[in-house]
Amino acid sequence: MTSISMPDRDAIVSKVIETVESKHFDPRFDKGRWRSTVGTERARIVDGVSVSAFAQTLDELVRSFGTPDAGFFHESSRKKVPKGLAARFQYCQPNECSPAFTQPSEAGDVMISKVADGVGWLKVTKFPGAIGIDIAKQIDHAVHELAGCERLIIDLRGNAGGGLAFLRVMSYLTPERVPVGYSVTRARAETNYSKDTLAIFNHIPSQKAALIWLALKFGFRDDSVSIVTEGLGAKPFHGRVALLVDESTTGAGERIAAFAQERKLAPVVGARTAGRLICCSVYKVGHGYFVRIPARAWYTWSGELLEEKGVVPDYAVPKGHQQTADVQLDQAVDVVRSL
Repeated sequence: MTSISMPDRDAIVSKVIETVESKHFDPRFDKGRWRSTVGTERARIVDGVSVSAFAQTLDELVRSFGTPDAGFFHESSRKKVPKGLAARFQYCQPNECSPAFTQPSEAGDVMISKVADGVGWLKVTKFPGAIGIDIAKQIDHAVHELAGCERLIIDLRGNAGGGLAFLRVMSYLTPERVPVGYSVTRARAETNYSKDTLAIFNHIPSQKAALIWLALKFGFRDDSVSIVTEGLGAKPFHGRVALLVDESTTGAGERIAAFAQERKLAPVVGARTAGRLICCSVYKVGHGYFVRIPARAWYTWSGELLEEKGVVPDYAVPKGHQQTADVQLDQAVDVVRSL
């Protein structure tokens, strides 16, 4: 943008203040300090600065009270602003939820191998897309290719998070429909809600035409939702699965590890995960500007909030000092063979 009047700037700042105070959901958020800081900085933000400086100052202010992926921006500065169903189900999009930890793989989102006799290896680097129909199909194909393996290692090290396709990996851990966890907005969390009354997401459709039905089901209610596995039936590796995680496993990868651990479906091997499970939503604040803030907390089904704590592995294994030595994978092979 080339210009924006001071009254419009003031209105935008007011909307940012209101949005952050009403939507922000993060254990570290200090509402009193936020109000005090904005009150002190407001005149400087609104008066006598360029449009770019106005946006930069607000961006820095929002980030200072949020997470590395929080911020303030104009739509012209982003290739794509999530809308509709994508905005509602944007749990943690790759390279956005926690860029400091993201380690995307150049080899693709899903990789497989047979690392030992009867032991398959499935690595998922991220879960692109809001619902993730395409990545879910990739995971299905990978599991099919590993058919003959009675044991499975699911490698989530460096997993950069993503959309709801993490449910497909969870669903391959158990033949049944099992409650996984739930995500709640701050508005819902401040009510006397029950997790059992939340809208349920329990199936990733195979066709994109089904997204219309999902939009109708979830599009006119609070963003809070509970997740239940899909009930994919028995697999030869059930009960003989190990998960690999590390400090760069974030968001969706952490949810999978927490679910496996809580339900005792698979031991977790590696290093403590990043502890970044609260993810952001994007809100309009006027004149093409948006504010992005942590907005939905993730709880395990037992009600545990793992933000800033992460998932502690059942078998803690540091990375090898030599690039050629993958001691964590070697440990996972030993663990899964013992099951």
